[in-house]
Amino acid sequence: MKDFPVGYVALSKASWVTPEIEGIRQCALEGLRRLPFEILDGGALTTTTTEASALSAELNRRGAKAVIVHVCTFPVGATIPVIARELRVPILLFANPERPAAGGIWAQNSFCGANMAVHTLRKMGRKYAFVFGPAGEADALLRRQLNVVKCMADLASTKIGLVGGRAPGFYSSNCDEMRLRSAIGAEIEIIDLLEIVDTAGRLDDDEARQGATEIRLSSASVCETVGGDIDPAGRLYQALKKTASKHGLTSYAIRCWPEWSDIFGIAPCAAMGLLNNNRLAASCEGDVLGAVLMRAQSALCGGLPFFADLISFDSRKNTGVFWHCGAAPSKLCSKFEETRMRRHFRVDGGDKKGLVNEFALKPGRITLAQLDENGDNYRMLIATGTAIDTEPFVRGNPLEVRFDCPVDTLVSTIMDNGFKHHYSLIHADIAEDLIDLCKWLDIAPVAVGCAHE
Repeated sequence: MKDFPVGYVALSKASWVTPEIEGIRQCALEGLRRLPFEILDGGALTTTTTEASALSAELNRRGAKAVIVHVCTFPVGATIPVIARELRVPILLFANPERPAAGGIWAQNSFCGANMAVHTLRKMGRKYAFVFGPAGEADALLRRQLNVVKCMADLASTKIGLVGGRAPGFYSSNCDEMRLRSAIGAEIEIIDLLEIVDTAGRLDDDEARQGATEIRLSSASVCETVGGDIDPAGRLYQALKKTASKHGLTSYAIRCWPEWSDIFGIAPCAAMGLLNNNRLAASCEGDVLGAVLMRAQSALCGGLPFFADLISFDSRKNTGVFWHCGAAPSKLCSKFEETRMRRHFRVDGGDKKGLVNEFALKPGRITLAQLDENGDNYRMLIATGTAIDTEPFVRGNPLEVRFDCPVDTLVSTIMDNGFKHHYSLIHADIAEDLIDLCKWLDIAPVAVGCAHE
């Protein structure tokens, strides 16, 4: 992420500058440079509007994608509007606690200065985040917010290949394309199923063999009945990769039924799972917002998301079971030796055509989320829990989760508010990150059992 440049502006009044205040700036910078971001420093405390304007121009020239405004002391108030007007990037305000200096002097007045700044930013219609703590802890304090603004930048550069449209009757997969582009920045590329089929048919022998090899190695065993499905699955995987490269895609939303088995002879599940393994997020049934959310979750923590349905819940155990046909990334399996390539249990009546990779998913802390249109805006369902050891009691990819909130509360929230039936889970605690992301993007968070409920 060193290719994500972040500006650093340290504010003070000239009459308040002392070696101690300069030391606060240096201390914060030392910590920030430990972060996996490129920190663009002005080289000195900023004390006038002229200096603020010159530094803003320099940060723009160097491509800053966010700016940390460190209120080292109570600043010249007019510097805030200059920064807000001339740097059109996310602003992270950072202020420090203090104790009276020798003689009872209140040497910084950092928090009060930040208080003035947030009022100014609100009046100017600028969004911001506020972080408070010692300068020496700047890296720990600002890491999460910087990850969130980096995630926003990733979403703004997201390009989703919508292959074939949504699945029949899946109105929950519908998406207002221009609203998505305007509000979040993600772009949709409409791709016909036949483009993928044609690309698969034009692969040379080496490309086809490589695809088949990767499909085969993504599972520990292959049922005898699906030996002939490995090659077409490998071709499909390679075709999706080539198409992604051709169109500059970062993600897919794929109409995975009903045409695939008739046109291509197999379902695309195993190929989609391998895409997910290799961080080209692919959501099922043409769910574009599902693909956007998968991209966001992965950007926030570096993990691999699991796109799934909630198929059952147990009030007594406070658990829910999440599941999908067999397109989960096998890197999330509980035990690789139990992964198995099989024919799809539902396509054409079941066990007639491949290809799915069946296994239970691994245990660990998880964050569940769902991105949904809500009138003219968006909302995001968020909940946390712990995935527990799950037996492969059902075909496909099951995962049982014990929630931090009462599962009955989660279910009633879903059903009373008409949320979609698709969810994305990731093995990480990122509820607070998602809530912060919602704040930046004007998404209404529905955080069930989380701190900001």
